[in-house]
Amino acid sequence: MTPPTAGQLEAYWQRARRCLDAGDMRAATVELEAIVTLDPHQPMAWLTLARLAVAQQRCRAAIEHLRNAAAAVREAGQWQLLADVALQLEGLGESLLAVQLIQAAGAEHPQVLAAADRLAQCLGQANVHDDALRFLDAALARGEPTPRLSYMRATTLRHLGRKAEATAEYQRCLQLAPDSAMAMLMLAQHDRAADAPAQLERIRHALQRLPPQDHVNAATLYYALFIHLDAAGDTRGAWEAMARGAAIKRRSLPWQPAREEERVAAIRALCRRAFLDPVAPAADAAHVPIFIVGQPRTGTTVLERILGNHSQVASAGELNDFHLQLCWQADKLVEHVDPVLLRACGELDFGAIGRGYLQRTAWRARDRRFLIDKLPVNFWYAGLIHKAMPAARIVCLVRDPLDTCFSNLKELFAGNAYPYSYDPLEAAAQHRRFRQMLQYWDEVLPGVVLTVRYEDLVRDPEPVARRVMEHCGLPFEPECVDLLRNRSPSATASSSQVREPLHVRGIGAWRRYAQPLEEARAWLAARLPPDAFVDG
Repeated sequence: MTPPTAGQLEAYWQRARRCLDAGDMRAATVELEAIVTLDPHQPMAWLTLARLAVAQQRCRAAIEHLRNAAAAVREAGQWQLLADVALQLEGLGESLLAVQLIQAAGAEHPQVLAAADRLAQCLGQANVHDDALRFLDAALARGEPTPRLSYMRATTLRHLGRKAEATAEYQRCLQLAPDSAMAMLMLAQHDRAADAPAQLERIRHALQRLPPQDHVNAATLYYALFIHLDAAGDTRGAWEAMARGAAIKRRSLPWQPAREEERVAAIRALCRRAFLDPVAPAADAAHVPIFIVGQPRTGTTVLERILGNHSQVASAGELNDFHLQLCWQADKLVEHVDPVLLRACGELDFGAIGRGYLQRTAWRARDRRFLIDKLPVNFWYAGLIHKAMPAARIVCLVRDPLDTCFSNLKELFAGNAYPYSYDPLEAAAQHRRFRQMLQYWDEVLPGVVLTVRYEDLVRDPEPVARRVMEHCGLPFEPECVDLLRNRSPSATASSSQVREPLHVRGIGAWRRYAQPLEEARAWLAARLPPDAFVDG
């Protein structure tokens, strides 16, 4: 076959661009498919096809196009597209391919180093933090430091548990970009005691200078201000700061309580006892998944670190892989626990879903028999996880309702995650949904989901750890309860706190804000049984 001329390819590209500009995705897809038929070594065409497939919620096409884009980038050496392709791959669960593609590029090519911050972001999301640091250090060694590189390096060091270095790097980032709201928030979360008066003054000064329309940075700065005022005991000022930040964030989110009720109803309609009969377990499974679930900020990371100390256990962090296996089987690329996806689940091959999950995560287990996946939202998929992988173990953390709501309220989550968490009553309503769903799982899946109370875990970890390990089929190893033994990376919101010994400071933390939380307390007290609360 005669190779296409540059003129032929450009003609197709011009038509494709006109279609894209007109919003005609179908016609653009036709032109782009013609390009890759003429020349498969066109990574930009494959990448654009993948983006169009994502926009059309076509999961399988999106992933196949991205796999082809990765091959074309590698074969053509078009490293300027490396970060775009790798981040898209990672976002759609092709983490191993993304990591392999980045590693194949190496940290020497100028086009690769020019995107070191985004490559480090991708590697961090894939839980490969040592490689992320290597790329950042290589970029910094060959050029002037930039705020973005410094920020990513600080965050990577934080995830690796290198506290002092991370603090110094955040401070360097703020020297390079004094108004960086995210750097101020991350430093406050990571090490608020590091020159605290200067941190607080910087935050206040940045708020005064912020343009009125800069809502994203305003919310970020108010949450940073909350951390410092809360630590100083100024609960009135702290709550006011948090409430302002939460209100700003809340206005940007598509949260609809009715939509959440629809999700819960769809789960219950699907997950009848007869439907949840598990498929035959994968005979060749190299590892056993342990799903640690619950609401965010309720101790899931603490339990992960304890179990991660076990000689037979590896931890993968928070994975989207089970959700993406559902999306692949249904060929619908939608958000977690989407009612449309749930309604399609009745026709899916759950044996294939389980096998796909185990295959996709095998590289993370390394030589360990058990692998932790601690994405909290997998709680809503507990029945489907059991159906797809009956050998999987599921452990759910529960915490005092008011402490749960408060811990959610005071966290500025990334992107659109946990949109209920910016209003006390909405957080309370979501906690009630969680409790009702946990009761439902106990009814239809007796003995499958082990419930662990956060307060028991931190007050007396050894018997709790023994019970969890027995549930998972692990021999008890008493040294696991020492959190400081666990040197593995942690990229969760509590990545700095889990480097400390276990403590009980979080129990009853909401009481310092009892007055502004009173309406939520009364609402929950009228709807939950007394034993749901730590004080009964």
